[in-house]
Amino acid sequence: MKRVSISGAIILIAVLVIVLGTGVSSWQSLELVKNNLQPAEQEKATVLADSTSRLINRMLDYGIPLERFGKMDQVLASRLDGHSDLHYLAVVDASGNPLYQASAQQQAYSELSQVENLFSLYRHELHHNGTLIGEVWVGFDPAFMAQVFEEIGYDVGTILVVTLLLAMELLIFITTYHIKTPMAGLREMLGKVSNNDLRQVVIFPGRDELSLFGNRVGQSIEKMSTWLTSNGQKGAGYQVNDQGPEKVGLTKLSFVRPPLFLVIFSESMSLSFFPAYVHSLYEPIPGLSLSMVIGLPISLFMLVWALSLPMAGQWSDSVGRKKAFMVGAALTASGLFMTAWCDNLWQLLFVRSMTAVGYGIVFITAQGYVTDNTTMENRTRGMAMFLSGFFSGSLCGAAIGGILADRIGFEVTFMLSAALSLASALFVMQFFSAPANKGAAPATLSWRDFTTLLTDKYFLLITFLSAIPAKLLLTGFLYYTGPVYLNELGANQSSVGRVLMAYGLAIVLISPLTAWLGDKLKKKTLFIVFGGGLSALAILSVYMIPGIYGMFTGVLLLGIAHAVGVSPQLSLLTEKVKLKGGLTLGKTIGIFRLTERIGNIAGPLVAATLISLMGFQDSFLWLASGVGASLVLLVILYMLFKNMDQRQLQNA
Repeated sequence: MKRVSISGAIILIAVLVIVLGTGVSSWQSLELVKNNLQPAEQEKATVLADSTSRLINRMLDYGIPLERFGKMDQVLASRLDGHSDLHYLAVVDASGNPLYQASAQQQAYSELSQVENLFSLYRHELHHNGTLIGEVWVGFDPAFMAQVFEEIGYDVGTILVVTLLLAMELLIFITTYHIKTPMAGLREMLGKVSNNDLRQVVIFPGRDELSLFGNRVGQSIEKMSTWLTSNGQKGAGYQVNDQGPEKVGLTKLSFVRPPLFLVIFSESMSLSFFPAYVHSLYEPIPGLSLSMVIGLPISLFMLVWALSLPMAGQWSDSVGRKKAFMVGAALTASGLFMTAWCDNLWQLLFVRSMTAVGYGIVFITAQGYVTDNTTMENRTRGMAMFLSGFFSGSLCGAAIGGILADRIGFEVTFMLSAALSLASALFVMQFFSAPANKGAAPATLSWRDFTTLLTDKYFLLITFLSAIPAKLLLTGFLYYTGPVYLNELGANQSSVGRVLMAYGLAIVLISPLTAWLGDKLKKKTLFIVFGGGLSALAILSVYMIPGIYGMFTGVLLLGIAHAVGVSPQLSLLTEKVKLKGGLTLGKTIGIFRLTERIGNIAGPLVAATLISLMGFQDSFLWLASGVGASLVLLVILYMLFKNMDQRQLQNA
């Protein structure tokens, strides 16, 4: 316990130092922007006023009086186009009376005081042949600087959150690899020695003092075992092998979390802008609306991902987690890299399918690694670690991807995400030592297993009225409708990323608490029902509060809803479904995970169809109504099934 508290203190101190340093750096950056923005505005105003002055001088040289310029208002208006921060441009005479003017509000102003009250005004003297004949006025939106600071402040806040999560991921791995795992290996090895068991030594891969000490202890055990064997002392109170001690590697459950985080991070970087990227490659497809075409690559990705899971799982079992993860990460990286170079929609569909296969291999391999290194007693905690890493990566990727897309473009962001996925493969190459499974080969799924489960009332109830609606909202509302709707509102990609980030943040912060409460209260059904009701409320809130704030509220509530209601689904399923006819727990979980992907696949298509038929706001109402109806039906049928089971027990 003392060792754990020390490592925890190390992580806490390091995280505080990193966040404090990032905060100071961010504050200095804001000051730098503040100090440079106003001179930059002044320079822009000077350039615009100077070019306007040169135009006026050319016309005056042709003998045209200043008061007789034709269509000058339209010329000034054209010069405001493309400059969202410029709201006013005018030419005034020597007395300060406006002769020609244009404004973003398409309104004329007769007095200088009106203009000064509405705009941040820069005045540039207008000379002709050395004589002052008037001025050029350039007016900036007074809210522009405040808006810039607000955007930068939001980005800084986003980066601080992401920095905290990245620091936690990195520090947890470092302390686990260099402190916790070597200590556990030493404790295990010396514990066996204390029981006169010299049949096994641990190989420590690190170069730190603990690992070097552990390897020296292992060498001493080997020498002792060799001496006992060569001197005929075998069996004299010691357990030894004729060939010397077996050498085993150090494995730790948390070793899979950093590479999983990187792959999920890389794939999630496009969440905030992927619909916009698809729109840039849009090609009409007969019978499909624009909304449905934009949602098609997302649905295809989910379909291929779902179909790849059974085969990827069996392949991962046969070749080993290390090789499978490396291949999956490399395939994902290749798909992301090629996504950046797609010229048309058909290329994008093919490349996204390839990416989905790699993503599926990584996903199922990481789950397999968790299963390999846990027992029934700690598997729930292991899966919670898996989900925490998954959603941490998704949160960070969506937020950072939106910021990068705004500043460096879609294509370069895809290439950076490919590099991160490739980095995860290199990480696994360096730190994984898990061999291929030596246990019995997993049982393969058969059609009989599917028919057995699809005739079980509780499997149908939980899967089709809880799990599938949750996945449908995840892809249909969060991944597809959210970015498209926010883009329609004029939000930039950074803002989209920040809004989507709220979902992952809710999952990461609330899931551990709800998992603990669920185990303590033993009320799985209550959590599922509450989560379903909160999901309907999340979508309804976007209908009731149109705009960015409504979408943020909906995304945040959906994250809370899924943190509360999704985790208990599998627990309730395994508790209620009867294993019969060769059906095993592993098969049940596999079929459930495969079946719930129907929601992932259908989500973008359902949302796109609703949007194309009735627009965004009514679509939100229909989605909320559908989720609410499925929840009501779930409660009614569950109570009915529960009463049926009680009557059967009484009659038995």
